[in-house]
Amino acid sequence: MLRVFGRPTSSNTQKVLWTLHELRSRPSFDLVLASARMGAGSNLLCETSGGKPYGVVDTEEYARMNPMRTVPCLVDGDLAVWESHSIVRYLAQKYSPDLHLSSVEGLAKCSPWMDWLLFTNFHECNHHLIDQTARTLPEQRDVAKMRESYKGYVERFQKVEKRIDETKAFLAGNEFTIADIVVGAEVCRFSCGMLRWAQDGIPHGLERAELPYLESYFRKLQERPAFREMCLRHEREHQQMEPLHPDRHQPLLPEF
Repeated sequence: MLRVFGRPTSSNTQKVLWTLHELRSRPSFDLVLASARMGAGSNLLCETSGGKPYGVVDTEEYARMNPMRTVPCLVDGDLAVWESHSIVRYLAQKYSPDLHLSSVEGLAKCSPWMDWLLFTNFHECNHHLIDQTARTLPEQRDVAKMRESYKGYVERFQKVEKRIDETKAFLAGNEFTIADIVVGAEVCRFSCGMLRWAQDGIPHGLERAELPYLESYFRKLQERPAFREMCLRHEREHQQMEPLHPDRHQPLLPEF
């Protein structure tokens, strides 16, 4: 039995949960709720809500598994793997090599996209958007940070837009891979955050980006049950949005 330490409102944890549900040979697993920032009963950050975080990450036992004390962390027998993209690679290599095209060369096609996402400050865009739209009360939101996040996302997603224009399918070519899991989770966070922003009616003064290939890519991801269940559903719940009907697709962006 595998154990995943994290929370479903974490996009990095979502990547791991999504991967687990895509595995051709799926092992059983338990999700152990863990976080320093969020807890049960509220979507707000504990620092503003006054709530109690899930914890676990602050224990010495957890530090022995993950010295960074972050989530997610995967425990498979005596092995602990931390950092979401490392976990995703590990799961694919051990349980479903088809997710990296069943070869070292295939993994080499996937890994650059996974590393690119980590080293282009997506983390900053991610947290500026999610912390404001889902984890802060509307009257307390920093709209300047939200605008900065939107512009940063759009700038970075131009690379994905160009790549999907080239492949007309997925990031590594014609086949869905772990590259699509890590980038797709980021696209999902961007989309849900922008829809929540529009839902709350907070003025933004932004122009709607034209990203037709990213839009089609997001729609294609929504045809995968594992993405809808382990990523999109959790993200919509975190944003306090209504469940998406099984026959409907979520647009990438709202109408501005």
